Amino acid sequence: MAVIPETRHESSRTLAGRSAELNSVLRRADRVRAGAAQAVLVRGPAGIGRSSLLTAAAVHLRAAGFTVRTLTGSTAPGRAAGTPAHPAGPGPADPAAPPDPYADRRRFHGHLVRRLAAGPLAIIVDDAQWCDEAALRCLDFALRRVAAQPLLVLFAQRTESDGPGTAVLAELLAQDRCTLLELGPMSESGTGRMIDRALGGPVDPLFARRCADICGGNPQLLGRLLAGLRTAGIRPDRGGLRRLRTVYGGILASLIPDFLAVQPGPVRQVATALAVLGRADPDLLGALAGIPARRAETALAELRRFEAATPGARGAVMRDPLRRAVLAGLPAGAVRELRARAARLLNDAGRPAADVVAQLLHLDRIDEPWMLAVLRDAIAASPGRAAGPDVVGCLRRALTARLTAAERKDVHRELAKACAPTAPAAALWHLHKALAATGDAREKAAIAMDYGLSAVGTRQATDAVRTLGHVLDDLDAGLGADPGPADRELRTTIASALLVTAVNDTSAVSVARERALTWTLPRGDSPAERQLLAAMSVMTCLEGRPAGEAAALARKALRVEEAAPAGWWVLGPSTVLSQADAVDEALAGLERSCSGGPARQAARVRVPALAGRSLILHNAGDITGALRQARAALALAERSGSGDPAPLAHIALGSALLSAGRTAEAGLVLDRLVRTDAALERRLYEWHHYLYIRGRALREHGDLEGALAVWRRCGRSLAEAGVANPLLAPWWLPATSTLARLGRTAEAAAIIEQALPSLERWGTPRALGLGMLATACVADGRARLRLLGDAVDTLASSPARLELAKAEYQLGHELLLHGDADGARRHLRRVIERATHCGYHQLAAIARRLLVTAGGRMPQLAANPLDSLTGSERRVAALARDGVSNKKIAETLFITTRTVEMHLTNVYRKLDVRGRSELPGGLRPSGLLATGR
Repeated sequence: MAVIPETRHESSRTLAGRSAELNSVLRRADRVRAGAAQAVLVRGPAGIGRSSLLTAAAVHLRAAGFTVRTLTGSTAPGRAAGTPAHPAGPGPADPAAPPDPYADRRRFHGHLVRRLAAGPLAIIVDDAQWCDEAALRCLDFALRRVAAQPLLVLFAQRTESDGPGTAVLAELLAQDRCTLLELGPMSESGTGRMIDRALGGPVDPLFARRCADICGGNPQLLGRLLAGLRTAGIRPDRGGLRRLRTVYGGILASLIPDFLAVQPGPVRQVATALAVLGRADPDLLGALAGIPARRAETALAELRRFEAATPGARGAVMRDPLRRAVLAGLPAGAVRELRARAARLLNDAGRPAADVVAQLLHLDRIDEPWMLAVLRDAIAASPGRAAGPDVVGCLRRALTARLTAAERKDVHRELAKACAPTAPAAALWHLHKALAATGDAREKAAIAMDYGLSAVGTRQATDAVRTLGHVLDDLDAGLGADPGPADRELRTTIASALLVTAVNDTSAVSVARERALTWTLPRGDSPAERQLLAAMSVMTCLEGRPAGEAAALARKALRVEEAAPAGWWVLGPSTVLSQADAVDEALAGLERSCSGGPARQAARVRVPALAGRSLILHNAGDITGALRQARAALALAERSGSGDPAPLAHIALGSALLSAGRTAEAGLVLDRLVRTDAALERRLYEWHHYLYIRGRALREHGDLEGALAVWRRCGRSLAEAGVANPLLAPWWLPATSTLARLGRTAEAAAIIEQALPSLERWGTPRALGLGMLATACVADGRARLRLLGDAVDTLASSPARLELAKAEYQLGHELLLHGDADGARRHLRRVIERATHCGYHQLAAIARRLLVTAGGRMPQLAANPLDSLTGSERRVAALARDGVSNKKIAETLFITTRTVEMHLTNVYRKLDVRGRSELPGGLRPSGLLATGR
């Protein structure tokens, strides 16, 4: 029989790359025609081309004069499942005859001999491993007795499947009655020809090699891959190779079921285990798959070859599309069982709680104690941040299980922790359920504390304060006159939570103040006492008691840097210190709330900290820095996706934009805040700041009456809330100046007369200077001039550089009215320099015009660059230029090392230098020694 080239016959078109194997079969057929019975076992994995080879052989054998009988082990008629029918047909049997185990074999041999008398015969048995032993024994019997006749038997065996005929096929090979023909991966040339037929040519060798790598030389997989590429319109050239990389993931996911179908059991088991876990090492994969780790490693190697698994930091990784494709072929119940086993294995192995939760999420019931413990660990792993939807979903499912009252209470508490950062209303609902489920005073106190802190800034703040008050009363009644240290700490914690819940709520603050008046100041020796001091410092500030008293409480609260992440306990005292003119200490405290990056501090802490820094920098005369911090706060709030409107960030940005002369933008920011924050009027600090800045924006637009109405509303609201601090939202200052401008001096005088006692009691240079500035608005003549001079002198010793520039401008204007042009020009030049360095360009432009009116010339600003530095920056830069280390500077100036670094970064930027070696001279303020004292 002639050798058949790859493209010689139509049947070869489906037999790419198998011409050598086909020719081997046909050569044996030539020997059969010469009178020598032959058997050939074609063996290989699924998809390797066994059936295609047998089909092509059948075509050529018929053409060569063979009678061909083609059978399939799994579908042979007339026999038990898996048994091929006799090629010559069964003969009659005598039911009365005694059993003869060889009767079928002799009968089959007789029929076969009669068939062979008519010419060469070929029997082709596909999937022979599924034939039963009796059928294969018949063929073996016949082969031995017709050895000199033209009989060719072609068996095909799928290697990764064991069936009833596997053992008989092995015997045939061992007794040399059968020749083995192993089908390996297709050759590169065969791959190229198959690609050429499917996609057209020419075929780039790199494209062909990549396809061969993906499919491992398996024709079936290659055919499916090429079908996908043909649908995607990909050509087999270099451009197609680049496109193949982009669609490869999806194609691989479509191929993996066929790939696994041809793999042995361990590979399929490990692939399924990896699809469940997503990422795992061989030990864990072996445990889930139920095979030894060494076999799992071997199976992983095969998955890596197919690129179904890739190396990762913690073992092999399977991408999500592949995972879905692998699991899609499994029953849902089997997948759930695998996930339950996987969750238990991960938990027993001490893997991260998030990995265990990823498995628990797919279970119908969360009802075992260890499962709740895992969910609790997952929430604790991200303090202050929203728990993932997986955790929340599992906890909600746990509520549907049969739980005891105590377990249900615990689930509600964990759900509250998970929801608090993004859904405070849901957290409060769960805490309310938990409170109702417990009767123990101590446990109720702990739950009530969470309830209060979750209610901060919400409409439930007043109810939370009332609940905390009841809990506190119950504790006092139950603990007795001499409670132990732990009970005292618990009571102090509840007291601090009550104040924190109330101090920023316009309705609740007065109720909390009445309680706080009866409390003794703690010493601050424990975390709970320092938290209470923090809350009391804010309450003292709101009451408008002397700044030194409020600042002393704030410093005691901040004197120890707690191990726990900074929160309100740092934000509150830092705000108090900024009101008390202790800007460096305030910035240092807020830096504690911002340090460690987003992963350490939650957005709900970092956003107000950044906004607070913006307000402090604005008052200190750094409008550019204030804008940068405010925008960072808003960007972080948006990235966190918490749904919090970030009111303080909007207020800080609006204030900085107004001072930068961008009034329209400021108005848009304030409008957005009102639209997004339904609880704005309840937020004591933010609401009154909003009214103060809204009035400024209206005045910039020329609506003086509208501005006055807003400022008066701010004053009434502060009085109703019992806030006596005149600097919380200093509405009285622009209201006084605007009324004086309108000629309504009596109204202006009444406002400043009411504000002066509070300003004097607070007593900081900024408060006193602003009081003098407001009083000057209603004075005239030399009294006005004297007050403005005193205001400038007083504000010069405060960090309020913007207010100092405004006061000095008014002084220059007043001197010009009194005929002192030289004095006016001197002050106006300083105003221009200060305002320019602060970024307050509106005031600088007005001062320039007035300077020209006063006969001065200032075509260009030639100010010293050092004037752009704040006092804090100059002190830090001076010590840095003298060679003092950052750590020593921090110790000397009583600030943190991080604050030193921040100041130096600002100094380098403002002076346009690259390091401390380039810092200029003249940095040291008067009286500052090289030691910083």
